[in-house]
Amino acid sequence: MRGKRRRRRRGVYIPPLLPVLLLAAGALLSFWLFRRGGAAEVRDGPWGATGIRNSGEGRISCRRTRLDGDALYTGDLILVNNRVLYRFPEEQPLTCVFDGKSDSYYVRDREVFLDPTALEALNRMMDAFRAQGGSRTVNVVAGYRTREFQQHLLDQSARRNGEDHARRFVAQPGGSEHHTGLVVDFSLLFEDGTSAEYRGTGEYAWINSHCQDYGWVVRYDTEKEDLTGIGDEPWHFRYVGVPHATVMAEKGLCLEEYIDYLREFPWDGQHLTVECADGMYEIWYCAGTGAYLPAEGEYAVSGNNVDGVIVTCRTENK
Repeated sequence: MRGKRRRRRRGVYIPPLLPVLLLAAGALLSFWLFRRGGAAEVRDGPWGATGIRNSGEGRISCRRTRLDGDALYTGDLILVNNRVLYRFPEEQPLTCVFDGKSDSYYVRDREVFLDPTALEALNRMMDAFRAQGGSRTVNVVAGYRTREFQQHLLDQSARRNGEDHARRFVAQPGGSEHHTGLVVDFSLLFEDGTSAEYRGTGEYAWINSHCQDYGWVVRYDTEKEDLTGIGDEPWHFRYVGVPHATVMAEKGLCLEEYIDYLREFPWDGQHLTVECADGMYEIWYCAGTGAYLPAEGEYAVSGNNVDGVIVTCRTENK
């Protein structure tokens, strides 16, 4: 008589050390995130997903958002030079400086235009210059420029000064920061009707050394010419916003260097924290058009005109 065979129950064999190894791996991952400056609870999640970033600065709740493709090419921080050309939008908000300026400075004529935010910051800076004892002699001689006018200036400089001088001091059409509406050029205008070149020296040194408190930077310096492609221009001011201008001034960075520097602060890593004249900020970089934007509070988004966007979040007012 044949005996009955007992059917063995099939299962999955789990090595005794596997749970320990998994726990150790999780601990190492947590430690790695902590060392990076924070932990992102949602990373590359679906559009609309909420991510929480934990750091020494607290918890920031952000929503992953797909921005419009033009977001890379607009904003206060876009890089424009002869290698990274400006992308002209169909519409561009501009304000006539003559109509919107304060009484603390002059403007060449009614044909000078600026971005409204830049004009407001210019008024604050020039009012502060006058309040601390500065004279009313600064004259804004240039703001927004069209592509056609930039070509005219390049051709004119080449005829007057030669091709080499023109390439050093005049950007090519599309390569001029003036296209952005975020730039002013200063000159000096005196009561007797005479004028002079603005050098940022004497009483005007106050402007060049305090402009970051109002969101402006002196864009071109001889020491940075290899990076910017433009020679020394102490009269050329670029608006980037107060926290960014503060960092650029403190670290001695031109905009080309600063755009590279910001890539070291991704959303899911350590953020750049800035204490400046108008408050505390936290700043992070997002590659492409997929950005984590704060779910609440005051923030701004700017493209870099290259490969991503920068989010600037105010964490405390002054």
